[in-house]
Amino acid sequence: MPRIRFNFVPAKAFDAVSWMLRTGAEDGRQWLDFHTILKTCYFADRHALAERQLPIFGAEYVAMEHGPVPIEVYEMLACEPKWLMELAERSVDGYPWRCEDHFVTLKGEARIAEECTGIARAELNIVEQAFEKSFGMEFTLRTRETHEEDWFRGTRRPGRRMHYEDMIPEDALDREELIRDLREDGFHYAL
Repeated sequence: MPRIRFNFVPAKAFDAVSWMLRTGAEDGRQWLDFHTILKTCYFADRHALAERQLPIFGAEYVAMEHGPVPIEVYEMLACEPKWLMELAERSVDGYPWRCEDHFVTLKGEARIAEECTGIARAELNIVEQAFEKSFGMEFTLRTRETHEEDWFRGTRRPGRRMHYEDMIPEDALDREELIRDLREDGFHYAL
């Protein structure tokens, strides 16, 4: 049986990560760890899926030891050049952050626009709530919070792939119909 899949939207991830780094810096934290950022994306996608029936980023999630990891966002945090090609229409010539030992900071000369153009305001509100939650937790609690049934099922699959079907709350209205629709058309939706 096919699983729910979406097209990853690098512009949304770029804006969300930039916003998190800028917000963290305003709060006095020059460096953010991958764990905080990746779990923010997970909390945001899961919340959006429950509330809007669509995630924000559409990333592929892998159930790693310390919780869900959106692979494409991880690659962006690690400054993988392939995602810059996807952002070419925005005149992005490089990442405004640098990565060092699973920590990320804004580059000294980086200027990040205050306004995010790749992510809708309603989506950024969800990211803000998820960031507040993730940023406010210490590592062990954040890990525990992400070891839900969707993560556990992912640990049992080849490649430790998590499925969006498992992220949809069991008590969601018309859950089976939503899963069926997203399996058929999720990959074609513009997130």
